[in-house]
Amino acid sequence: MEIDMNVMQTRAGIGMVRAAGLAAALCLGLPAAVQPAYADAPGGSGSAGSRPVAVVNGDFALPALPGGSVNWGPVQGWSVGSTAGSGTAAGVGRYAGADSGHPDGKTAVMLRFPAAAYGFKQRLRGVRAGAQVTVTFDDSPGIAAACTPASVAQGQSYTVEGAGGEVSERTTAPDPDKKLNTLGKGVWRTGQTYTFTASEHEPLLTFTSKVPAPANAGGNCGPLIADVRAVQVPPPVDRTIPKTALPPSQAFYGNDARPVAEAVNYCSGAPGRCVFTPEREYSYAYYEPAQVNGDTYINCTRNALTRTRPVAFAGRSYGDLAATAGLPGTTGTPSNMAHQFAAGTATNPAWAARSDHTVTEVLQPSEAAWIETQAGRRRTDGWFTSDPAPADPNTEWRLYTVLDYPATELSDRVYQRTGPMTASEKQRCQADRPTASTPVGVNNPAGTNRSS
Repeated sequence: MEIDMNVMQTRAGIGMVRAAGLAAALCLGLPAAVQPAYADAPGGSGSAGSRPVAVVNGDFALPALPGGSVNWGPVQGWSVGSTAGSGTAAGVGRYAGADSGHPDGKTAVMLRFPAAAYGFKQRLRGVRAGAQVTVTFDDSPGIAAACTPASVAQGQSYTVEGAGGEVSERTTAPDPDKKLNTLGKGVWRTGQTYTFTASEHEPLLTFTSKVPAPANAGGNCGPLIADVRAVQVPPPVDRTIPKTALPPSQAFYGNDARPVAEAVNYCSGAPGRCVFTPEREYSYAYYEPAQVNGDTYINCTRNALTRTRPVAFAGRSYGDLAATAGLPGTTGTPSNMAHQFAAGTATNPAWAARSDHTVTEVLQPSEAAWIETQAGRRRTDGWFTSDPAPADPNTEWRLYTVLDYPATELSDRVYQRTGPMTASEKQRCQADRPTASTPVGVNNPAGTNRSS
């Protein structure tokens, strides 16, 4: 059966740029445009291999410190107790590499009190919820002059915990050679590991001393940690999440979780205040399931029918950012964050789009005709971050978000369909024509009508 299909396209984009064209096809779409640099690679769905995690100041070398005595200043990129800023003053002590006794000359941090207010913590940047994270570090019993031989003779206890994992109780190696009032050299164990599955984006990693008060010399004798590093196995890409159930946006200021609206207010305050970086593996173009568009036409006649059908097609964008972000976009002037998003993705998305078509249908007797449409969409997953990155990592804004919108690199699909009628449609076509009855003389021959 030959079908004459004549599409007249008058598509207009509503947003920063004109919407992508709509492919009118009989199960055949027009070639897609060249994808942007961050588009998913063919067959890409997330690597199963481990990848490094950027632990901020994991060697504790910043800020620089002189040797000779313990330093009580904040450790750059880390928080103590509260995650807001650098936390409790003098929450940890720090020993320069020349004094720590570490075999590689690494700077070491001494955990102090067995209380949550003295937990030493950092959010692991770039780690997604569901990732398997392995943290590696070195430990040693305390080396402070205040440490008594008895306090380190059996090792010292502490815990390590990652958000989503169990609290792991650890004990350092014992130090049978420690002398009171003398700086020790420690007994270092390198390559200690802790593995957990992250329950949140940027999971919080926390080290806490468990040395009881009688043995910690008033907070001046605690276990040492050095050279923290990590790797992760990211979770697979889940392409089954519908556009109406996107994961919620999340915001962080340093190690502190903050309301999303605060991060939006910061990034939207100036054009160059933040930069957007897409997560390439979790950003992809896709086709939605096909949907019936308009009515189904049934040919109950004995002849082929030719008709012109209008086809309208519309798509919108989804996201949960505050309105001040201007994302998804509108028909107005693009917001500062919309400019940041466009620069980071190298695209100008059509946040809303509409297509109007006319389709010529040729419908054979006892057939049905209908139109299905299938939208091409783009899902972009990524981060807005402070630009430039501040010297103090505890003052860096990071905003995670996911946006779903009509794709600029995929043409939408229009399917013109014909097929046999269903049983109910056949029954309807065979039904009597509705008419009024003749109450008198129904069986009499027709008379002569002589009226003019």
